[in-house]
Amino acid sequence: MQVMLVGGFLGSGKTTFIRGLAGFLVKQAQQRVAILENEIGEVGIDDQYLAMEGFQVREITAGCICCTLTGELTLAVNELGEQWHPDWLVIEATGVARPSKIRQTLATYGRGIKAFLTVVLVDAGRWQELTAIMPDLLYAQVASADRVLVNKIDEVGEEDLAVVLGSVREANSRAAIFTIKALDGLDVQLLRELCCHA
Repeated sequence: MQVMLVGGFLGSGKTTFIRGLAGFLVKQAQQRVAILENEIGEVGIDDQYLAMEGFQVREITAGCICCTLTGELTLAVNELGEQWHPDWLVIEATGVARPSKIRQTLATYGRGIKAFLTVVLVDAGRWQELTAIMPDLLYAQVASADRVLVNKIDEVGEEDLAVVLGSVREANSRAAIFTIKALDGLDVQLLRELCCHA
């Protein structure tokens, strides 16, 4: 199976992106998709919406899969792969997760993973504020990405967007960077680019 890890700070649009991505994979690409949700609280909200869309959803709650729940993560990924045989496993990390740690865990202990792609969403409207408050976390998330999706570009002007894009590029010069408005829907060409170049 191919694994797409979706990271980004709280409110960056991860669930909206995953809904659009999974819908594309199932309906247009005819792929079997499983979604693994990580919620910090005891009860997950996002997974209920995803399950209603008809996707195979599993959640890990009460901790973060990049640090305290690495065993649960590995077990869940391996069980999903062996029991459900998805073409794609999409993992939504918590907003405070460091994707590089999740990737390292799965590279070491995951089974049946053919390809691994890390996609990080950036909230254009809050990027400058958030990087001023918690630069280490935000820059670490972006630095670990294979693809960066700068979301909510309608919330900033051209100059501010240029600052955000420059900051993202400085944090990760090797990643492909895309600008999106996930709430308006995802461009099919972008989805093909993400899924065909894992």
